[in-house]
Amino acid sequence: MFHQTWSAELRHDSWLAHCWWGMHGLAAAAVGLCGVATHLPLLVSLDLALASGLLLYRLANRKPSAFFDTGRLVLSGQSARWLDGTGRLLEGDVTWLWTGPRLVGLVLKHHEGYFPIWITCRRVGDTAWWQMQRWLRFEQVRSGSG
Repeated sequence: MFHQTWSAELRHDSWLAHCWWGMHGLAAAAVGLCGVATHLPLLVSLDLALASGLLLYRLANRKPSAFFDTGRLVLSGQSARWLDGTGRLLEGDVTWLWTGPRLVGLVLKHHEGYFPIWITCRRVGDTAWWQMQRWLRFEQVRSGSG
């Protein structure tokens, strides 16, 4: 059976990174301020502030590849191939998390585990974004879900 393919280089998107930091930074701040807001004893409030600081430190050291990695992505049918910036090649089936006009999310199922990737227009460029949107519509029609 014939499958159309789509491929592009994924670059760093500062907007996507800021969204990730916003989501997780606010969660860490909420944990840290929880003790103050609920009038807990000082020691408990300090423990929560310490937990918040540790969470922010851990987030800074372990940024998820779905938002921050760069590399080359090739999509064909319900499978994908991802070559990251370090030269590691991942191949496997794809599950779609979101296919919208501004954001596309997918999970590549590899024998090492699940590898999520979030794609934006800024990450691939205008031409590749337009081609991917066309490719997605073609795949939806071909598979009967669109």
